[in-house]
Amino acid sequence: MDAVNRNIHLLLNSIQKSDVYRTYKKQEAILEKNPELVSRVQHFRSDNFRLQNEERGNLLQDAEQLARESAELRRNPEVNAYLDAELALCRMMQQICKTLTDGIEIRVPEI
Repeated sequence: MDAVNRNIHLLLNSIQKSDVYRTYKKQEAILEKNPELVSRVQHFRSDNFRLQNEERGNLLQDAEQLARESAELRRNPEVNAYLDAELALCRMMQQICKTLTDGIEIRVPEI
């Protein structure tokens, strides 16, 4: 397990040194200079997460409202850059998780 932990820390260090992560942290710092904007973005992100992960009665209406909110927020270049950087980081993390999952043979029951 020591070798696995060492390699996990090496992977973590590599992620933190990556252009994708550094860009994300830079955009995060820029956005944090405006607390009101941070609050709006966090509220949008929470709503987006809930829409994707909870069953709701008015899915179409909620999705349309979220799309309008996204369009409004993304008109701000700082918000747009932050959300793009966040998406790039999430995609990198998804690829890492997929690579790990694909490389380990374990039987997982179908849901």
